[in-house]
Amino acid sequence: MIVSAPGKAVLWGEYAALTGAPAAVMALNARAQVHITPSQDALWHFKTSGFESPNTACAPERLPPPGDQNFCATVATHWGLNCLADLSDRPLNVFTGTDAFYHHKQKLGLGSSAAVCNAVYRALCELSGRMASVTEANEIHRAWQGKRGSGLDVACSWSGGTVIFQNGQTQPLSLPAGLQWQLVWSGKSAETVSHIHRFNDWLSRGDIAPLNRLAKCCADLANGHLNLPALAAYVEALRQLDHEAGLNIFTQEHASLGNIASASGALYKPCGAGGGDIGIAFAESEAQIARFAAQAQTHGFQILDLEIAEHGTRVE
Repeated sequence: MIVSAPGKAVLWGEYAALTGAPAAVMALNARAQVHITPSQDALWHFKTSGFESPNTACAPERLPPPGDQNFCATVATHWGLNCLADLSDRPLNVFTGTDAFYHHKQKLGLGSSAAVCNAVYRALCELSGRMASVTEANEIHRAWQGKRGSGLDVACSWSGGTVIFQNGQTQPLSLPAGLQWQLVWSGKSAETVSHIHRFNDWLSRGDIAPLNRLAKCCADLANGHLNLPALAAYVEALRQLDHEAGLNIFTQEHASLGNIASASGALYKPCGAGGGDIGIAFAESEAQIARFAAQAQTHGFQILDLEIAEHGTRVE
């Protein structure tokens, strides 16, 4: 059996989505693929390509506890707490390929953990005859993240397409026909979980005015004002949050890409937690996006030739 799930890019809603504001997320045609075959011995075997996770072999009744082990085994462990008995007499080989989420062994920041979680979980449900749900997939992913994160990456990878996410629910989003976009890798991998920890620590201190400004921009964008001026207002509010909370969203690399975008007549922002990983440029014309892409490449940045994935997590 083969199951695949797409990656994602956050168009807007970083951090604000953690407190219930709407966010826009785009599924991408970089897909995690999970291949499951019968084991040739009495053990479950978990192997990966691309994803930073060690290979693991274990008996069905001894799946490792959640923690620092093979991530696919972690998914199986959480899933197995509910229905491992359905496959107790059928040990499996679980191979996960995530090469599309990496560049020279460095994580791009396309939501690989959510895609892997969705694909492994969906495959195990299919094999056991159990109904799969995005709610349970998100619970598994949140458990791995230490009960942090909004769930937008799991939800978008599950549904596919471009969606507005809010409080665990999604609805389709159509981008304006004239809005051009281009994804680019900053050249540096980020640690999303540590950024979320830092944000929550700042949030606990109580000064949420910058977050309220960001949430208002998210609401404006979600309520039909999806244009460059509204996106620019959002980016400025994200900068203010970054400054006040000390999150280091706009690293030197992202700042350089922002300058390149401005000189090209485009608008740039980091995607997701920031601190590295990918960013996205928006513009009103193909010529402006082409100038941005050419200049970004000239400065050594990796342009990502990715498209919207209309299909979410699926059996191939």
